[in-house]
Amino acid sequence: MWWLGYGGLVPFFVLSVVLLLGSDVPLLEGVRLDWWLAAYAAIILSFLGAVHWGAALGMQDALSERELGKLLLYSVVPSVLAWFALLLPANITLLVMASLVIGAYVVDRLLLFPKLDSNYANLRLHLTVVVSLLLIAAATA
Repeated sequence: MWWLGYGGLVPFFVLSVVLLLGSDVPLLEGVRLDWWLAAYAAIILSFLGAVHWGAALGMQDALSERELGKLLLYSVVPSVLAWFALLLPANITLLVMASLVIGAYVVDRLLLFPKLDSNYANLRLHLTVVVSLLLIAAATA
């Protein structure tokens, strides 16, 4: 879990640093790396929502109908909001994505972490801080 989680930071870090330095990447001259970063953030947000779907399926016998409904309903929210954010100008999109990553952590803290028996909450806190700071920094580039 830790290796995969931290490994998922690599595209955020590389793309944000390249954007902040304003440099070109060989073979990718003229490519909108800010949109690559925004698209990657949207994919990660979809994954964060999907964790709720998986938790709901895995715990459906132990959850009340209301709890199950909350997890399933929320599971699609990050991807839909991220998709709409992709319609905005790139720098605004990156700021919205940062906000959505932070918001996803808050929702996870309320709905998901109390139901899990793992270090997932700690991992998510670390990843949320790094990702949101990188997205905000890239938005200013």
